[in-house]
Amino acid sequence: MNGSDLREQTFFLLYSKKKPEEAILRLNRIIKTSPENSQAFALKAYSLNKLANTIHDWKYTRHALEFAERALALNPDDDIALTSKGWALIDLRRAEEALSSLHRATTVNPSNEYAWYNLAWAQYLTGNAVKSAESIKKALEINPGNPLIKQGKRMMETGKIPEHLRKKNPR
Repeated sequence: MNGSDLREQTFFLLYSKKKPEEAILRLNRIIKTSPENSQAFALKAYSLNKLANTIHDWKYTRHALEFAERALALNPDDDIALTSKGWALIDLRRAEEALSSLHRATTVNPSNEYAWYNLAWAQYLTGNAVKSAESIKKALEINPGNPLIKQGKRMMETGKIPEHLRKKNPR
């Protein structure tokens, strides 16, 4: 399976089927047989982030960060790994740290709507509302019909921040 097929199948499981656990199991099999497959590590990190957000269990976020780092050790220019690292850092309330990974992800792949979306969140959470609005606009230019990005934009505009990002105590 080539890289774009793997990415497409994983995103189908995550966003159309809403089955992150199934995506993780498939990626585990690929990693077991191809431990040098950086994209499998990156997509596993992404899937773990999605699972954490779906079931609100942030231990998966820490694992996502680990898998993103493993992917980046194999391929420092993997936009999914960079996006996954940034997403995990945001969910761990380390938005300032997330900025560099997410900026890099948008440079490596300017058409990655989720890199722009997560960059918008990192910018929003660090107090840069103007840059956040520009990044969310860019994400919606890439995919105007994305309901997740539309929902995130509404949350930022109304100040309704997800609860896990409002907590003061570290995980």
